Amino acid sequence: MKKLAKKMVTRFFSVNSEDLISKIKKENYKVVSFDIFDTLVKRNVNDSRDIFLLLEQEYVSFFKKEKPISKMREDAEAKVDIDSADLNIIYDTINELDDEEKAWLKEKEISLELQLCQQNKQLKRVFNWCKNNGKKILIISDMYLRKDVIEKILIASGYSNWDSLYISCEYKARKATGNLFDIVKEKEQLEVNEWLHIGDAQIGDFLAPKKKGINAFLIKINEWNTDYYSRNYLIKEREMKRYEYNILNSFIKNNESRSYNYYERLGYEVVGPILYGYSKWLQSKSEELGVKKLFFLAREGAFLKEAFEIVSDSSVDSTLIKVSRKATSTPLLYKAESMNELLRMINKTRKNFTVKDLLDSCNIEDIDRKAILNNVELSAESNIDELTDEQIGDLFTASRYAINNNSKKQEEYIRGYLSNLGFNGSVGVCDVGWNGTIQNNLQRIFANTSIIGFYIGKKNKIKDTIKSKSEAFLFDDTKNLDIKNNIMSSPDIFELFFLSTDGTTIKYERREENFYSVQALPDQSLDNAKEIIKLQSAALKFVSDFKAFTNNFNTDLTPECCGVAYNKFINPPSLYTVKMFKRFSFLNVGTHSMVAEHSLFYYIFNPKGFVEEFLNNGSKSLFLRSVFKISLPYVDIIDFLRKFDRG
Repeated sequence: MKKLAKKMVTRFFSVNSEDLISKIKKENYKVVSFDIFDTLVKRNVNDSRDIFLLLEQEYVSFFKKEKPISKMREDAEAKVDIDSADLNIIYDTINELDDEEKAWLKEKEISLELQLCQQNKQLKRVFNWCKNNGKKILIISDMYLRKDVIEKILIASGYSNWDSLYISCEYKARKATGNLFDIVKEKEQLEVNEWLHIGDAQIGDFLAPKKKGINAFLIKINEWNTDYYSRNYLIKEREMKRYEYNILNSFIKNNESRSYNYYERLGYEVVGPILYGYSKWLQSKSEELGVKKLFFLAREGAFLKEAFEIVSDSSVDSTLIKVSRKATSTPLLYKAESMNELLRMINKTRKNFTVKDLLDSCNIEDIDRKAILNNVELSAESNIDELTDEQIGDLFTASRYAINNNSKKQEEYIRGYLSNLGFNGSVGVCDVGWNGTIQNNLQRIFANTSIIGFYIGKKNKIKDTIKSKSEAFLFDDTKNLDIKNNIMSSPDIFELFFLSTDGTTIKYERREENFYSVQALPDQSLDNAKEIIKLQSAALKFVSDFKAFTNNFNTDLTPECCGVAYNKFINPPSLYTVKMFKRFSFLNVGTHSMVAEHSLFYYIFNPKGFVEEFLNNGSKSLFLRSVFKISLPYVDIIDFLRKFDRG
């Protein structure tokens, strides 16, 4: 009943922070007083008591012994006279700790408060308006921290030039009893009808001042939350005595712009943490392995490079190189001794791979492909899998001269292009990941260069004679398989988040002594490209914001923590997500759509069409949700079906 009563009070009497200024204008109050915690200032933790959990973690790390510090700290606060208690009095009640431990914990608690507190952006706007419009500003708080500590927290949070600050432990009176308001009224010589108080506590900031005749606005503690918040993971993390996600989600909630659209929120909440976690990991991993030069593989690498340069300490050089699977495969095709080897080298994975697809993949010029098709008497649309062995042999023989000639030329050009960029010695290549095909191709082209791959995720050990070294942040075939299944259920949409709006690299050209990459036209429409740019801009804003925060509070984001929001996004995707990505495409053989092209009714009568579209779709979770509409464990279904894939 007590919880229900609190909810009802909040529901009927709380004021939206966006409306505060207009309401203050309307009544023309001369004095505005503000609460501090959860009003002017927000903590980057889910609950104020989480500070004690972090305090316990710090204690264990420093003193190398286990004690229930969090419970001790909570119990101690319950024992004291809360009207007059300060931090010293609270810690004096803890008999299980010696003086050294108490002194250390008090300073650490203050330090954590300073590190984890930040400005409430919505209330800062209200504070500024009040100051700029001549209002007298008072700050009043029921708090056990010393006044000088509170002042440091306020200043660090961007506040200044308030008129007076009142802390309960200093005056031995609290807002909740109304006594502190009496003291403020007397000291400031206030008329209650000209005074407005703003805060989040139902008793201390709303009911108590109302009883004293003071106007009061109640604001919600959690007025707004993230789209991809996972309470289940927060509980799981608490059980593990870890708090990275607790801090991460709280930080996002406190810093994300409320003006963001769907794609920007997706960037800040989902892509940003992955980008930040990968960048921090990349800095650490490259130093550990002694790699001083990192090459980011365009297209996705352009976005990764921007994030890395925000996080990096500049001890590692970073360079963007224009490469692609096709552009790095072509220089090796002359080494193919059979059609099967050729198809493997160009990474033929789809069932409906045509002769035209083969010639496109090998970068065969129009004049050469006409001669090849005439020679073998095949249609460009002929399916490779449906050709006889004799036709396969004839096609390989007829196309081999053109393939080899172009391949050797491209090998010369890519060597020139990358050598000019310092691609030699011991280097790292950075990309979103999966099979490491580009790295493997580069290793074969640059046999004397030691190449290590640094990926967001990787799967399937590379089946090649080249021993490629690689590391992955989020997942590989042996770790974080849940994250792997989530992402690989719809890899195209994940890659889309990191995609450059430039077209893919298709080949290289030489002009005198200079070498250049040649790009295809962009995949996405101008409107879609704008939304991807917004998504990426918001993700980079998160990286920049969180980097600034971690300058004061050092916390490493685990892969699991970084992947929580993506799990909420894709497992299963919402119907709104289906709607927002319906207009996007991705260039896969056989389909360009990220969602189903037809309705369930259509597929019931055309099951073959359903199977073909499903197999060729690179965003299978999105595809299935768009067909069946209802919320099902599509990631698990896809993982189960993958066990039957013989391809």
